[in-house]
Amino acid sequence: MAQKDAEQHKSSEVPPDGGWGFMVVLGAAIINMVNQALFSVFGLIFGETLKDMAGGHATGITLVMAVSVCGTNFSGLLVGPMMKRDISVRTITILGVLSVKLGMILSSFASTIWHIVISYGFFTGLGLGLVASSTFLAISEFFTQRKSTAVGLSMAGTSTGQMIMPIFVGLLLKNYQFHGTTLILGCISCTGMVGAFLFKPIFCCAKTNDPHELEQGKYDLYSNANVNKPGIKKLDNNTSESESLLPGQVKAIVVAESDPKTKTPFIIVSKESMLQKRTSCLRKVVTTWDLHLLKDFRFVHMSLGLGLGYVSSISFSTFLPMFLQDEVKFDMWQTTTCMTALSAADIAGRMTTSEIFRKLKLGNRSQFMIGAILLAISRSLLVSLTSYNMMLVLSVVVGYIRSITVINQNLVISEYIPKHELPSAVGLNMLVKGFFVMSVGEPLGMLKDAFDYDTCIHLLDVILICVAISWTTEIVLYKKCLKKHVITTTPAA
Repeated sequence: MAQKDAEQHKSSEVPPDGGWGFMVVLGAAIINMVNQALFSVFGLIFGETLKDMAGGHATGITLVMAVSVCGTNFSGLLVGPMMKRDISVRTITILGVLSVKLGMILSSFASTIWHIVISYGFFTGLGLGLVASSTFLAISEFFTQRKSTAVGLSMAGTSTGQMIMPIFVGLLLKNYQFHGTTLILGCISCTGMVGAFLFKPIFCCAKTNDPHELEQGKYDLYSNANVNKPGIKKLDNNTSESESLLPGQVKAIVVAESDPKTKTPFIIVSKESMLQKRTSCLRKVVTTWDLHLLKDFRFVHMSLGLGLGYVSSISFSTFLPMFLQDEVKFDMWQTTTCMTALSAADIAGRMTTSEIFRKLKLGNRSQFMIGAILLAISRSLLVSLTSYNMMLVLSVVVGYIRSITVINQNLVISEYIPKHELPSAVGLNMLVKGFFVMSVGEPLGMLKDAFDYDTCIHLLDVILICVAISWTTEIVLYKKCLKKHVITTTPAA
């Protein structure tokens, strides 16, 4: 009997690596296809309009992009506290989709740069950030060994949208101009709520009543909140009432069947605990957002590298259509064909590269570094050529390799951080990305005005190489220190 209980407890701790999780993946793919794909066609939608508003300069484009990405990444800080307050993943996702819709519709009435900064930059950016965090966390609850594959399949929805959107947006711009295009795209983005509805069964399929899991701080997916409420300590009959607590923590005893009539358990709070000093405001902030993670050098180093890689990726996606049109002199059809080919290869990569690397038994961080190096080389080759056929071929190569770095953005964090701290870790990582975009976006626009697009893209490739070198150095030094520590602590025979 004890063995059976142990097996049930063990199985309850491990996600099913599938099951209804594939429906959650499908829902995330639908959401990404009509929302996250808007990032890739930002330059196509807003490029000419913003240049006209800014008198032909690219600084208006980079300003809106920077504000949008900052809104996207700063919104990651909201997800952790929202989940701790019993707001479900599905609700967060729906709020994100509605925010994207509102931003796009408001953009359709824009007449100045600042109008677009507020509508698209703030509202759409905020919505995309909520969607990105919530979909990843929903998938994480159902997958462990196959998490990379599941994330890749869900993000294939983004690539599908990126493949369809350029042609679709091109037709909309031709027939309805900027204002009609943004209005239509705002309405289409609202269909992402269909995908959010598929998140509902997660709460009934993954609910846990195991007391061991509750004590360990597992998520109760019925509410998507951490079941261990801060400030209350659960004591059993064998626990001493005078057991030491952390500063500001409330001592409480859960008495089972204390009322002989109703059999209802209640909480008895000791008189001493009521006299304890309340937790300071700073401690509450640290607890809410798990800011103790910032004391971990490896986590901070990972976040810095991911932030630089993120800036490199989104800047390239923004510059590519303008580079093809302004410097290579491609027409709209040639430009959209190259972007579609890149997105089609990206889809194939997101569906296959994770399984390839899983069979090679490479970690998510190693995958990211390999992808970063290969992506830097292929992008530099792309902007060094002018032939349409060669551009088309290299667009396919860049798209396939890009999928490696995109898939592993959050997986690098989830591979290192414990599950119960993952929402806060993802939010902090997104905050770092936002700071990088804010500090790097505007100088890139000024650099483009001083030089050209291919110079900016070569600089973005140098950033990727620097991230790979920095991470490799850290890993080597960490392994050497770990090996030295093991040798010094091992007792002599």
